[in-house]
Amino acid sequence: MSSIKNITSSTNMPPDLAKKIGVGGVNEILDVLWRGYFEVKKDASFLVTPSSEEDDITQKWYEAILGIWDSRNRATSITLNALRPIHQYADNTMKKRKGAKAPTIDFCFKDWSTDNCYFGAEAKNLYEHRPDKIERYVSTGVDNYTSGRYGSQSSESSIIGYVLSGNIPDLVNELRAEMQKSVPVSNLTRSTSPNPQYKSNHLRTTDNEEVTLHHLFFNFVSA
Repeated sequence: MSSIKNITSSTNMPPDLAKKIGVGGVNEILDVLWRGYFEVKKDASFLVTPSSEEDDITQKWYEAILGIWDSRNRATSITLNALRPIHQYADNTMKKRKGAKAPTIDFCFKDWSTDNCYFGAEAKNLYEHRPDKIERYVSTGVDNYTSGRYGSQSSESSIIGYVLSGNIPDLVNELRAEMQKSVPVSNLTRSTSPNPQYKSNHLRTTDNEEVTLHHLFFNFVSA
């Protein structure tokens, strides 16, 4: 059940977006993320190769998600009607100084009624035999959430792994070992989704609140 009823006029902090939209809302967003991936996969005009850039894949994925989002039956998704998909959103929450560039997340579902309140999706390319990419997934993906740099107003967010070579189970094992270095509350565990989806739990350093990260692995390896 949404926690929006517990928000009062005296509350200084913005509502936790994940709690506001509830489990059903988070699951609907995750479903849309997967549906967008399948749309990209079946588009013969867009070929993903090991040399593909993250930003190019994300742009195509965003376009697919936007179409899916706009075609939803909004009457059955009342709690999500205040959200809109945003590509390359600049989050000013952790902006260090005047004039500095704000951290920019790859993609998010933004609550238009609240500054910097969104469900984030940060994407990273993954390859077999590339430990630098494993480290980058954690240092510029997981760590950006746990530091509050991204998604500081939501207790749930997502990270997308574009798998461009190798197999997902092996890459997950490598990621699990790398993430263990920062001592998560719970490391990568498989979700009940039929797709390769995992989750992990961490303590956010800015407020010591527990956050859940949903890890979705999009398989773009050529058959």
